[in-house]
Amino acid sequence: MNSNNQSWPAGNAPQSQPSKSAVPNFSSRPNGPTPASSDGTDRPITLWGLLDAFRRRWIPALAVAIPAALLVAGILWQMVPAEYESSALLKIHQYEKIVATDTKQRGSEFLNYRNSQINFLKSRPILTSAMRVEGIRECRLMKGKSYPVEWLEEELEVDFDISDEFIRITLAGEFPEDLAAVVNAVKDVYLDEVVYNDRNEKIESLRTLEEKFKELNENVRKNQDRIAQLAKDLGTGESKTAVIRLGLVQEKLQGLQQDLRDINDEIRREDSLRQYLKEQGLPVNSYASTIPGLGGSPPAGLSGGMMDQSSMLQRSLMMVQQKIQRFRASIRDPRHPDLVALQQQERELKQMLGGMPTGEGDAPIALSKYTLLMKQKEKLEAERKATEDQFEILSSRAIDLEREQADIEYLVETRDALAKQIANQRIELDAPLRVTEVQKANIPEKRDISSRAQASIMSGFGVFALIIGGFTMFEWFSHRVGSTSDIANAVNLRLIGTIPSPDKGGVLGLGIFAGKVDYDEWNRAVIESMDVVRTYLMRHIDPRRSASLLITSASANEGKTTVSCQLAASLARAGKRVALVDCDFRRPSAHLMLEGAEGPGICEYMRGEVALTDVCQQTQADGLTFIAAGQVDQTVLQKLSADGGRAMINTLKEQFDFVIIDTSPLLFVAEPSMLAQNADIVLLSTRKDYSRIPYVAQSRDSLRSLQVPLLGAVMVGSDSDFQRQSYGYRQELQKQTPERSQLVRG
Repeated sequence: MNSNNQSWPAGNAPQSQPSKSAVPNFSSRPNGPTPASSDGTDRPITLWGLLDAFRRRWIPALAVAIPAALLVAGILWQMVPAEYESSALLKIHQYEKIVATDTKQRGSEFLNYRNSQINFLKSRPILTSAMRVEGIRECRLMKGKSYPVEWLEEELEVDFDISDEFIRITLAGEFPEDLAAVVNAVKDVYLDEVVYNDRNEKIESLRTLEEKFKELNENVRKNQDRIAQLAKDLGTGESKTAVIRLGLVQEKLQGLQQDLRDINDEIRREDSLRQYLKEQGLPVNSYASTIPGLGGSPPAGLSGGMMDQSSMLQRSLMMVQQKIQRFRASIRDPRHPDLVALQQQERELKQMLGGMPTGEGDAPIALSKYTLLMKQKEKLEAERKATEDQFEILSSRAIDLEREQADIEYLVETRDALAKQIANQRIELDAPLRVTEVQKANIPEKRDISSRAQASIMSGFGVFALIIGGFTMFEWFSHRVGSTSDIANAVNLRLIGTIPSPDKGGVLGLGIFAGKVDYDEWNRAVIESMDVVRTYLMRHIDPRRSASLLITSASANEGKTTVSCQLAASLARAGKRVALVDCDFRRPSAHLMLEGAEGPGICEYMRGEVALTDVCQQTQADGLTFIAAGQVDQTVLQKLSADGGRAMINTLKEQFDFVIIDTSPLLFVAEPSMLAQNADIVLLSTRKDYSRIPYVAQSRDSLRSLQVPLLGAVMVGSDSDFQRQSYGYRQELQKQTPERSQLVRG
């Protein structure tokens, strides 16, 4: 039909391209926001995604994985020999064994200790010492081995599989007696050089502590002797009392200094008086009788001021007596040197005041005042010098006493702590060892197949998991269309219809426990699905004009021929005249579904070998005409390259209401792209669990870059269990004609 006539004349086809107004104006994008990624390349790996990938390839994966796993397990079972195995057991207590005291070793970390003992057992010094045991290097097990220590280091197994506190030493191989001998040698060397050596180290440590204790105790004794001597010199062993005594001595020194100043004043006055007497022509000793207590009475020519000397002596005596009283109150020792000196001074003062006789029966001697003052001055100066020396000595010894007391306090504290530690270690030397022998290495009587079975099973499971994982990851990275939402979300295409699959899916879509397929019900579901597509298609087409629809796919086997045939049948059921043209020149298959002839077809028509009516084949469905592909050659491809099939399409549109074009995969050959530029509508066929989203997205971009009217996508096999959504499929429908039923089955 052209733009001005609604009939279909049989004349020549127009040569001009349809006007732009004949092309529908629509968008192939789904409604709603555009997805962030149109090809899904940035999708994260999820558990459900991996399960869905496994669901699509579980049959070939298991078909390959199970035989391969069994084969590898069988090969390893035959290759890995069953060997003898000898084991010895050691027990490591969780805590250091103690008797009565708690030591720092009590809290030692168990895991670190156990791991260190395992490392000791496999260390080269232990293995080298074991090789030196008599008979080990010469045994049959070690013969022919150039490096026995390295071999033993690799073959000897030390583990704690039995329990956390049990260490098992295991060696596998031939010659059972030799195996037991080697294991026992390693065990015994370990106990001797590590476990028992720990006890010897404790004994040596105890000896060292005892020597240190003796040294400290000697230092404490020496300090105590020095403190005793200082206490004897100071008259007290306490620092506070020594300070008080220093204060008394200092106070005495200050008093002596004051007395000396007073005596010097009196001497200066006496010198003045003697000078006066000389000037008067009087003798200088004529006033001796004036001093009370020294005999006589004061001369008549002397004034009363001469009596001050007696008052001064009395004051000195009173001060000395007060000092003696204070000293006796603080010092209880009556023979203290300071107290004795004060008492001697008291006696001398009393002698000066009272006049002591020089011998028995002698009378008091009258002394001159000047002589007494000079004598008292000499005595005070001597006493001051002695007191200063005493003060210096006492000060030095008080400082020494305080320092010695501070030192001995630290020494005594250290000595007592060391004595306690020595006592604890002496007690703990009798404690049991932390590592004890539980079982000597036995001589095995039969071969152990557990290692061979374990190797076979683990390798079989490993190969099985590797193959399953390989299939799953390959399917994951293939990124196939798994649901209808992938068309809109991942590909960013509008989904305009689906064709259900005949299988019911079963559990998780794996086909497990799937029931018998009711093909009559499935045929009705296909008819309903394609009628939905037809309804949507008619909404986007001008009913007054003929239209051409091109059906393509991204790759092969995605159901484009199925969609083409089913859509053509649905349009024919609507009373339209439909031409189904097989333009898949490389692998034509529409004639098989419609049970038509393979040729002559559209290729022969384009070469001019036959007329259009000669290639039109009537089908069992009313209103549906089929045109096969025929035999393609370079002439046909050149004509397609020249006009993109425009003349052929326009000629068919003159004869039919709808021209359905089934083409090759879009990404593999160029014909679909050329034909799509002259089609009114393009539909992209996808297949669930087969079509790859990156390829579908690439096809979408290719069609959009050609500015062709891409309406959307149709999914084949979208519902694996269509009977769960069988609303309307089981109702009593009008009996289908054999022709239409046969067409749907194709």
